[in-house]
Amino acid sequence: MYWNGRVDGEELDVLRIHQVVKIMTLEELITVDFDEKKVCFVSFNSDEGVRRNSGRLGAKDGWIQVKKALSGFPIFKEDLKFYDLKFPIEVVGHDLESAHAELANIVTELKKRNFLVVLLGGGHDVAFANYSGILQYASEKSIAPKIGIINFDAHFDMREYSNGRNSGTMFLQIADICKEKNLSFDYNVFGVQKFSNTKRLFDRADSFGVKYYFAEEIRTIPNDELYSILNRNDYIHLTLCTDVFHITSAPGVSAPQTFGVNPRNALPLLKTIARYSKNLTIDVAEINPTFDYDDRTSRLMANIIYELILCHFE
Repeated sequence: MYWNGRVDGEELDVLRIHQVVKIMTLEELITVDFDEKKVCFVSFNSDEGVRRNSGRLGAKDGWIQVKKALSGFPIFKEDLKFYDLKFPIEVVGHDLESAHAELANIVTELKKRNFLVVLLGGGHDVAFANYSGILQYASEKSIAPKIGIINFDAHFDMREYSNGRNSGTMFLQIADICKEKNLSFDYNVFGVQKFSNTKRLFDRADSFGVKYYFAEEIRTIPNDELYSILNRNDYIHLTLCTDVFHITSAPGVSAPQTFGVNPRNALPLLKTIARYSKNLTIDVAEINPTFDYDDRTSRLMANIIYELILCHFE
């Protein structure tokens, strides 16, 4: 339904993603050859975190539009295999917590089989489930795994969660988990907007030692800063909140940004992360088709996702 598009033939040099992607259940995916170069898309069909955070609804359908945009991209690496988890993760009623737990377990199981996992949201609360899955996997390898979080986002998403989690609380949740387990909280945010975060959030980020860069600083970030994050961690959690980008490039988001980042300025950083990360897991969130003129936002993020995949497997 989502994977379809133009067909120029069946020869290897004219194939497109929709012609080669294999749609499988989790039970089938965990039997796939461990040594394959492979990526698996996992869909998170939820607006619940956005609803709880008083955002504008519609992101639950973001993954659908991204798959449609990805479908027609040509295959450049014959040995790279594409997979898609057959059923999206759903929030039953308003039980976001159970959906996150299910998603985390899926991330863990797929990482055990050496997949590059790409989660497609849904609200940005998908990042909490992704981190939880990475941590579950990494904790089986080490008592104190080093997980670096790189978040391209206009927001810190470190709001209080005493009344329950939402799409703006996940990185404070993660910080508290790290404190409880005596783990390093290595959180780095690229594209922060001054007027999209309260003073309390800036103070909280500072108190946790969060490294952040404002949107206008993206073009001048030294490569050494990025390499430092990659080198000091054994796992990289790359999380992309689509509202980091300028409203003309990404109108279809939950919180559009007038002074957002130009995608061309972010792409070199993203490609470096994808190319040099030791153990990468990705999530993409807050694509809102309801407000997306001419599928501009989903097309942008599909292009970025494919660039990340190709760079990772260079």
